[in-house]
Amino acid sequence: MELKMVERTARLCARCSKMCRHVCTTHAVTRSEVDTPNERCAIAYRALERGKFLPWEVPYMYEKCATCGLCLVWCETELDASDVMLAARADIVNQGLAPQSALAVNKSVMEQGNPHGEPREKRFAALAEEIAALPDKAEVLYFVGCDTLYRQPEVARVAIKVLQAANVDFTVLKDGELCCGEPQYLLGFSNASHEIARQNAALIEKSGAKRVVFTCPSCMKIMKDTYPKWGVNLPEGVELLHMTQFLQELLAEEKIVLRREVAKRVTYHDPCDLGRRQGIYDAPRTVIQAIPGVEFIELQFNRENSRCCGAGGGLGATNLGLVIETSKTVIGLAQDVSADILVTACPTCKTSFQRHTNRRDDLDTVDVVELVAMALGLYSISE
Repeated sequence: MELKMVERTARLCARCSKMCRHVCTTHAVTRSEVDTPNERCAIAYRALERGKFLPWEVPYMYEKCATCGLCLVWCETELDASDVMLAARADIVNQGLAPQSALAVNKSVMEQGNPHGEPREKRFAALAEEIAALPDKAEVLYFVGCDTLYRQPEVARVAIKVLQAANVDFTVLKDGELCCGEPQYLLGFSNASHEIARQNAALIEKSGAKRVVFTCPSCMKIMKDTYPKWGVNLPEGVELLHMTQFLQELLAEEKIVLRREVAKRVTYHDPCDLGRRQGIYDAPRTVIQAIPGVEFIELQFNRENSRCCGAGGGLGATNLGLVIETSKTVIGLAQDVSADILVTACPTCKTSFQRHTNRRDDLDTVDVVELVAMALGLYSISE
């Protein structure tokens, strides 16, 4: 079993006094003792001991963990329960017990190149005008990603405007961009995600780019941290950057100059895959605080203690109800600091928060690049 590779983590976590339950994304909503990292690892460890999962155990592996890493922050022994969940899901797939929701995501990625069941040929449909004149090869490749293209196309549209305003030599994989493979990996279809990784590496090499920029931290994380573990390496010398890091660089080099005031009280939410998983905390804040007129205030829980939007770990597919309830936590934290704008740097997080803020008059949700575009006069929230 795949769980054998993380046996120590599963065993120690299963026998712990479970202090991490106080921060667990799922437990914060359900308040059930079975919905803690400790109990989930205990279920997985029992499955490992018997050599298989029982059908009733499957939902606890698939529907209760956002792989957000909050438990790891609190764990004195630095055990990551997410590793146990990912291994468990792979074993469940191999055992033929994967839930229908997970199977549907895998089928969609394999057949349509995205996890949302959207047609492959419409991947760049919302950006047809913006990308028409982009070259086939460039110094910088903007890897847009499924969640940005299919759920937050305005983020991609604005990002392209900002890159053009900075005279960046960039392009996108308009004829061949695929899913990064993260959704399959999270749901236990590791072999399929390995093949996606190889295809993406080849596409990036073909683009000739020396730098790849992402608005989706999950796409960046899997390419930077996970692909190499699978023996899939991007072309030598290629640098991977999140859009907030690239924006910080453009500001420092004065390739973009922010002159328009954004007179708003702004707070920032650290996405799990950008902050806890990659340690990128300062770049978004540096960019936000460079915008004229912004009054910046931190959320009560920020940086490594930031609360999850709820949609990580494939929960958007396997337990949407939990995602909706979980995301209310961050909305409440933004209300507590009387923010006008809740800024994040992840399309998945933005979608989670907009389910609530789109129905409100006192709080808006935007991506960091959209806030920058506002200061450049390229975008307004009403658009």
